[in-house]
Amino acid sequence: MGNKKIENIKKASHITANILNVIKVILIVGIVLCVVGGISAACIQTDGGTTISIFGKDVTVHGVVGLDDMGKGGFDFVDDLPINNPFLRAAINCFAGAVVCGFALASVMILKNVFTTIENSETPFNENVLNKVKIAGILVTILTLAKSLGIAVMVGLSFWCVYCILDYGMELQKNEDETL
Repeated sequence: MGNKKIENIKKASHITANILNVIKVILIVGIVLCVVGGISAACIQTDGGTTISIFGKDVTVHGVVGLDDMGKGGFDFVDDLPINNPFLRAAINCFAGAVVCGFALASVMILKNVFTTIENSETPFNENVLNKVKIAGILVTILTLAKSLGIAVMVGLSFWCVYCILDYGMELQKNEDETL
């Protein structure tokens, strides 16, 4: 019965690792798009009219509505900067988005590593898994702080509870191994 439970844990870890692989690819694409968008927006210069300069060439753009009235959006710290050029503001937002996606990518890769380690271990109750869960918990909690303190506290407490459960399971595993 115990072996069946471990096999279910390994199967769930394998499926989760595969899902995290898909998320990893999506985040990599997001980083590339943010960087390309940031570079593109930074290269566009405008004087408030419909003529813009792209890579040094003047281009007349028809149908550009309200460049001067373009609302603020994106990261709050960018909105607080004294930047009048909407393209520069967009470029900074894109680069900030790439950084956030980079942190999310690092979190996903660490989480994938946790689940791969669980899948390849005899038991999920070992020091290696415990350390990786601690690192993942800290990184994911820091990442969620960017969105909300309340959510970060809940995520941090959840990871701490999982860490404590795995720590207790590791102690039980040691006792069982010593008994045999």
